[in-house]
Amino acid sequence: MSLRIFHVIFITVSIALTLFVTIWGVREYMATRNGSALALAIVFLAGGVALVLYAGKAFRKLKDLS
Repeated sequence: MSLRIFHVIFITVSIALTLFVTIWGVREYMATRNGSALALAIVFLAGGVALVLYAGKAFRKLKDLS
């Protein structure tokens, strides 16, 4: 497996993980009204958005390297 393919897979899995934790945090907040669960969801949502922006730049750059 090339480094490029590994990078694409790693970013994609990381985005999926941040989405999962965001949904989990929101559901936990809805069930318990625990502020730390909502804070966790917000932090992971911000991280997911940052990863999506990074992925856009990285995938364009990786495509140009072909």
